[in-house]
Amino acid sequence: MAQRAKSYLSGGTGVNLAALREFIRRDLLETIGSVSRGLKGLVIDPSLIGLLGLVAEFSALRERGVDKMYPLDVTLPRECPPAIVYLVRPDPALMVKIADHIRGHDAAGVEREYFVFFVPRRGVVCEKEIERLGVRGNIRAIGELQLNLIPLDSDVLSMELPQSFCESSLHGDLSSLHSAALAIMQLQVLFGTIPRVCGKGSQAKHVAEMLVRMRKEQPEQSLTTPEFESLVLIDRGIDLISVMCTQLTYEGLIDESYGIDFNLVELPPAVRPPLQNGKPFKAELNSGDMLYSEIRDLHFAKIGQLLSRRAKGLSAEYDERHDAKTVSQIKQFTSKLKRMQDEQAALRMHTDIATDINEATKKQSFLAGLEVENTFLNGVETDKVSEYIEDCVARKEPLPKVLRLMCLQSLTNNGLSRKVLDFYRTEILQTYGHWHLITLENLEKAGLLKLQEEKRKNVYGTLRKSFRLLVEEQADAPIPKDISYVYSGYAPLSIRVVEALGNPSSLRSLEEAFRLLPGPQFDMQQPLPPGLRGKGAADDVTGRAAGQQRQPVTLVFFVGGCTFAEISALRFLGQMEGRDYVVATTKIVNGRSLLKSLGTTLQPPGAAALP
Repeated sequence: MAQRAKSYLSGGTGVNLAALREFIRRDLLETIGSVSRGLKGLVIDPSLIGLLGLVAEFSALRERGVDKMYPLDVTLPRECPPAIVYLVRPDPALMVKIADHIRGHDAAGVEREYFVFFVPRRGVVCEKEIERLGVRGNIRAIGELQLNLIPLDSDVLSMELPQSFCESSLHGDLSSLHSAALAIMQLQVLFGTIPRVCGKGSQAKHVAEMLVRMRKEQPEQSLTTPEFESLVLIDRGIDLISVMCTQLTYEGLIDESYGIDFNLVELPPAVRPPLQNGKPFKAELNSGDMLYSEIRDLHFAKIGQLLSRRAKGLSAEYDERHDAKTVSQIKQFTSKLKRMQDEQAALRMHTDIATDINEATKKQSFLAGLEVENTFLNGVETDKVSEYIEDCVARKEPLPKVLRLMCLQSLTNNGLSRKVLDFYRTEILQTYGHWHLITLENLEKAGLLKLQEEKRKNVYGTLRKSFRLLVEEQADAPIPKDISYVYSGYAPLSIRVVEALGNPSSLRSLEEAFRLLPGPQFDMQQPLPPGLRGKGAADDVTGRAAGQQRQPVTLVFFVGGCTFAEISALRFLGQMEGRDYVVATTKIVNGRSLLKSLGTTLQPPGAAALP
């Protein structure tokens, strides 16, 4: 686990998220350090490895006695340290692997101490599974480690729960919602009680109600002056359209093309050669890279021009060495050299990434897909079988692409007619295999695909007009004028909802439109402790230079996931409003990853699951 600098967490907004990271890091290290005085082996659920890398470096773990680290899915060697500490998600299937480790040691006559910590909370089902497997007596202690919201950047927090939308929407498992409420409680301990809590959607309201209940049960209230002015909870279910659309910001397209997990992107060999050990090159993406911080939120059409301009500027800076004649001039140039070398390396990497993505976006298949998305968003040809989708199935293009377009058509048409839905279902099962039947059923349960209700007005058409979802916006315009630039003319509905919730006059004019969105709308106040009443985030100028005005800060929490394009839209909205937005989410998603979480397949041996 390489050490990754986290200085970028303390800049960007009025809230210092580095303090949250330090709070979580201290809790992690104290927990691991307390289990045994001797050497320890840390066994990690593979889904937590990236998350752990964002919180603590290996040198700090070593100081707490960690001698070796193992992924959970390997067999532990006989020579492992005397104390074994497991960090796992509360997944019953993982308990079988823990039991296999313990039984393997017993069979080999190896005696070890075992400690199990669930992240972010203990699971009763898992503990019963441990008992059923007959290894509870071997485990010295079971606990939990509340790694809830992890700072990814100075304005982004994530719980990194990829199955949260699936679990809550399909299975009625509300554990991720409870964890979300706990995470917000943790934020309020550090950054003060958030006075206003509002939002839209059933699951969002469930989180808000749990938050209010938890606060009432909390014996001591935080006396920290509130740093967040308000909390906006957005249920992913109120806007599934934005997730199904192709993101067109630079960061969004990197995620669409390669996938970004835990701030890391695995680059293909065409962009970066593999490392000497054969593993793919992984680049870290966050605002610590000044160039990336500047270009991440831009529409991709602008990236080439900006990179070219930066390359010329950097070349001119290097040419200054020829004019350095005196000792002071040479010293001045040398002082800039490290910064210039870092910028040159970043420029080279982002140029390579942009070149690779540009080639992909010029392909006819990509452009045709965007055209169909735009057709559906405009409400055109949504009530019949799409020839393009039919052709994609005939060419056996990747199933996620096909499902994404099918879902977008359904969402923008208030469902599909029986004839169209049956046709798509038959084509999918005959072409890609009958084992995708459960995937299609899951999409219907989650509301992504649905049968059109008779005699019901076109809800999307009304929402499109009321919220101004379609805006004439030129992708290559020097300065965007609206958040719709992130999707080349489509403004994400979720961000329009956030915008309205922050503007009382706008909210009143959109009352009818809000009723068309699924789930309740809510707006409640959390009373501040007596010593803080009358104060708010705007009153706190601690750490600010004299006369420097602090912008209000709003925490926007997406329950069920959000996209990088939505994050970019919020940053742009903040610039327009003179407000800072901090984004929290159960997971950063895109259309492909959300479909993957729902893609349970009934498949024969050896058949490929949903990619």
